[in-house]
Amino acid sequence: MLGFICAIFAILVHFTLFYSFELPAQGEKYAYSVKLVVEDVVSANAPQYIKAKIIKLDEQDYAYFTAPSAMLSVDSAQILEVGATFSAHAHLKNFRSTKNFTVFDNQLYAFTQKIFFKGKVLNKNLIITDTKRNQHVIAYRHYIKHIFKESKLNWLYYTLLTGDKSLMNFEQKLTMQTLGLSHLLAISGLHISLVFGFAFFVTRSLVSHARIRIKQTINLATCYSLMGFIAAFVYVYLSDFIVSATRALIMLGCYLLLYYLAKQSLRWRSILYALVLVLMINPFNVLNPGLYFSFLAVVIIFIVITKVPFKGASVIAKVGMLCAIQGALFIGLLPLSLYFFNGVSLAGLVLNLIAIPLLAFIIMPLLLVVAILSSVIDMSLIVSLFDPVLYFLYQQLMAIPPGWRWFNVGTITLDIVMFSYVIMLLLYLVKFKWLACIPLSVLLVDSYFTSKSDWQVNIFDVGHGLMVLLEKDNNALIYDFGPSYFNRFSRTRSILLPYIKANNLNVATAILSHQDNDHAGGVKHFIEAGFESTLSTFHPNGIPSLCKTMTMDFYGLKIQTFSSITFNNNNDDSCVVKISSAQHSVLFTGDISKQREHALIAAGYNLASNVLISPHHGSGTSSSSEFIAAVNPKVVVHSSAYKGQWHFPNDEVVARFNKIGAAQYITGQQGQIRIKFYSTNLHVETARGRESYWFIKD
Repeated sequence: MLGFICAIFAILVHFTLFYSFELPAQGEKYAYSVKLVVEDVVSANAPQYIKAKIIKLDEQDYAYFTAPSAMLSVDSAQILEVGATFSAHAHLKNFRSTKNFTVFDNQLYAFTQKIFFKGKVLNKNLIITDTKRNQHVIAYRHYIKHIFKESKLNWLYYTLLTGDKSLMNFEQKLTMQTLGLSHLLAISGLHISLVFGFAFFVTRSLVSHARIRIKQTINLATCYSLMGFIAAFVYVYLSDFIVSATRALIMLGCYLLLYYLAKQSLRWRSILYALVLVLMINPFNVLNPGLYFSFLAVVIIFIVITKVPFKGASVIAKVGMLCAIQGALFIGLLPLSLYFFNGVSLAGLVLNLIAIPLLAFIIMPLLLVVAILSSVIDMSLIVSLFDPVLYFLYQQLMAIPPGWRWFNVGTITLDIVMFSYVIMLLLYLVKFKWLACIPLSVLLVDSYFTSKSDWQVNIFDVGHGLMVLLEKDNNALIYDFGPSYFNRFSRTRSILLPYIKANNLNVATAILSHQDNDHAGGVKHFIEAGFESTLSTFHPNGIPSLCKTMTMDFYGLKIQTFSSITFNNNNDDSCVVKISSAQHSVLFTGDISKQREHALIAAGYNLASNVLISPHHGSGTSSSSEFIAAVNPKVVVHSSAYKGQWHFPNDEVVARFNKIGAAQYITGQQGQIRIKFYSTNLHVETARGRESYWFIKD
């Protein structure tokens, strides 16, 4: 009980000191006077997009360690780099991102990174007053880039030595993930132990060959370990103390301290102490998936090595032990992998048996030697010798068919993860293994009796815009693709495509309502992802043309599009679609105005639907009383931004829907809206309604 009270106290104190920042009352002010330090350059293309520490906000100064961060767009002539410090005026607002099921939670991630605000720098010309912050880290990164600039795998060497993945493109990151090798690129326990071991054995070798007289009272192993820990600390410092590296360094320090104080290997106590220290430094580390992967991986390794002796074993026995560790890690981390990544790398089970020893005994030591010696001699010849060999191996990995790399299972719930580990613990700890059948039976019974919807419609939270996905028997119909910003960032890439992959959906057909950016911004990325053919049914003449007027069967659902008399404006020429089952129907309306609404009514179409996606995001130009009466919806969804500049949905529109008693949902306020249709009823779920955190302010 005392420990529980102390934990609550630690969380509240930490939250008060590091997370309870508020913007000063603006009144009539549009901009704040700020002093910023650039932490990261997300995009160097104009306008630049940066992550910056706010060390001064109006008259309030903050220490760099405690200062809040902000994501800012900067449209200036100067090219900003990490460490640049400048004063400016900035338009700021509290950080609030979109909220959707299954896909990456930007707002939760921003909280863990202490990003509390977002906005834009208003100054066109910046005076950079200081670039000395993190100068050693910056200089080290430039140094590593220079050493390997001519190599084909420069991104790999740079990432391994710095922890910075900025040189990796999207395809390279995806390849490493599907091959199950992405953990080799994130500086963690493996890398820290390699640097420690490298410094340990180099120091021991130098001392033994130097023939220095050393007193017998001095414990040389302690000295070697100290040099190893110092090297690991420098490595973590040069990685700019990224979370995974810092966590691994703490674990190493706890293990060494307990080992040399107790004179024995207290593995389990070292894990416990390391976990306590990590959570004392930041209790909100529990929100980081890496915490669970790293500590559970260490626990699994300790369990295996206590069961299988390593010292004095033959080479074959040691290889068998490595296989046992890899197999145990695969099984032990499988529920976490399925939960966080919706799948698992099948190729990784085998590839890691080769890749980890290759990295540990060849690649990492070689890179460390090259990095150290390049400061005094030219090592380009050495680099030119091993780079082609490693590049050839990488090409062989690229040749592995995608179907063999990654097995996607779709989404699984947290309940399944927890029950899976309960089953594993029972199998490992309890004498009567049959007891594991109890939680397994509970899972099976729960799955059998949980009612499943016949079909469902997802209206994603995309800010100002529209993006809808209909699911029926694991098949998907897409209606609109959300906005795109600066022609680089699109909701299709960040929300739609990850959702399709996470839920293992087959995209059967797609419809674009019209060409406005808030509806069509992501269609380019949708096509690039290989889904161009899905647009051909309703857009046989290409997406710039109006959608085809037709009726079709979609796995038992009726899809009907309504003809337009060509109003010669994008909004009123939107593709209006009605999707119906025997009991339910949904009407998609794009951005039509009252003019098109009256034309649809006059044409005599059956518009009656129990669910309506409001026309033009709830604009006052749409949703006439006549149209509302013709549709007579029970549920209305307004796809609009949170406190957007157009203030959608319009108050009068909301009042008109209230008059008929329709339940109204706003994506900007409630996040993604998921409507599940059953044989006799429908059920509405909201992303912000399902997951709410007291420490994140909406």
